[in-house]
Amino acid sequence: MIETFVFSSESIFLREEDQENVQQLLDYLKSRNQQIGMVFYDQALMNQVLLEHHLADYLDFSINGEDAGTICNGLVDFLKVELSHQKVNFISNSLEQLAEAKALGFKPIYIAEDCDKETVPCQTFRDFNQFHIGVIENRFEKLM
Repeated sequence: MIETFVFSSESIFLREEDQENVQQLLDYLKSRNQQIGMVFYDQALMNQVLLEHHLADYLDFSINGEDAGTICNGLVDFLKVELSHQKVNFISNSLEQLAEAKALGFKPIYIAEDCDKETVPCQTFRDFNQFHIGVIENRFEKLM
């Protein structure tokens, strides 16, 4: 079963202090043949970090977003088939963006240090390391 993981916003994916955990997560997803995509809002920052950390090799697609607070129509159109099968995870640190993602058929995933909020209506993780462990646990549970 191929799933798609879409990372939104440079602030969540491209933080310098997260790069080791990001690469471990991406290595794991790629080893499981999962599709990985990114929505970028700051082209210059994207180019700098992707090249410095060789992250572009992991991405199956990237889409330029128009507004960091919304889901771009190009992403929805591009993933129409995957969304109809409910196999697209949308990862963000914006609760408003995740609410919109859920309404569009994405499975929202919140990554933020304040992920313990009781009002968060989706899967939550404190950081990429915790998210990576959560993905592994989910795969293991599906095998059982």
